[in-house]
Amino acid sequence: MSRPAIGGLRERNDLTLLATVLVWGVNFAVLKVALADLHPFVVNSLRFTVSVLVLGGAYVAGRRGSRGLLQPIRAGGWQVVALGVLGYWCFPVAFIVGMDATTAGNAALIMASAPLWTAMVSQFTGLERLGGRAWAGLLVAVVGTAVVVLGGTDISLGGETLFGNAVVLLAAVLWGAYTALNRPALDRVSPLALTFFGLLVALPLLHALAVPYYGGVAWGAIEPLVWGAVVFAGALGTGIAIVWWNSSVRAVGPSTTGVYGNAVPVVALGSGALLLGEPVGAVQVLGTVLIVGGVLVVRRSKPAMAEEYDECRTC
Repeated sequence: MSRPAIGGLRERNDLTLLATVLVWGVNFAVLKVALADLHPFVVNSLRFTVSVLVLGGAYVAGRRGSRGLLQPIRAGGWQVVALGVLGYWCFPVAFIVGMDATTAGNAALIMASAPLWTAMVSQFTGLERLGGRAWAGLLVAVVGTAVVVLGGTDISLGGETLFGNAVVLLAAVLWGAYTALNRPALDRVSPLALTFFGLLVALPLLHALAVPYYGGVAWGAIEPLVWGAVVFAGALGTGIAIVWWNSSVRAVGPSTTGVYGNAVPVVALGSGALLLGEPVGAVQVLGTVLIVGGVLVVRRSKPAMAEEYDECRTC
């Protein structure tokens, strides 16, 4: 593969990751609309149902005229099932429970550690070998995220929020591990198939948690805005955006992909300023500069195995 082709592919991957960051940044505000009227477990079950419908339709349409709709299960086997439980049941349940027991500022700060967990899992499992420059860029991005969050939100890591903080930390570890452990499965299964079948595995478990709360939902009184939030969060936030994320993991590796997650609070900050009139100060601007700088350093410091990913990538 020629260098220009690789460069062009990496540029397209950057655009895809930026689109993912944009969706996830806006998704924080969107989810607040749904959570104001519905129990967190109900929101999870509804938005992931939307995700399965959207990605299932895309998967079937993409394989029209070909055989073997279940081929990814045969190819990926237990990995597809395990990753589905890890990424689409364990992580969202921990995240929602933690968010409900702590502040948004605490959650954003703690979730900023996810790229570090991705890099650590990748390093310890031999999936990637990061050099000193990449680690430095990753730490700069994490510090920048902390600056953004601390500059605009009251942070309390103890007292009444201690339980919630601990559960959100667990969620950050789970998402970091999911991002890293995806890589081997993506050698045999496409990002769309891996995401769709993973969601399909997790969906009954999510509904099982939500069943006790369905009786308290006034379904006919749910406003269109709430349904719109659920559809947006499901179709994009936990649907298409995760396919983009998994595509990037296959293209450039877990650690390079993971560091882009540090930019999500920046988008959330900007959307809050534009949509809600929330102020943006000099501290947040400084944090944004650090995040962008850290991401650029990691992007230019390819992990040792990333070259193999460029050469082995298949559709």
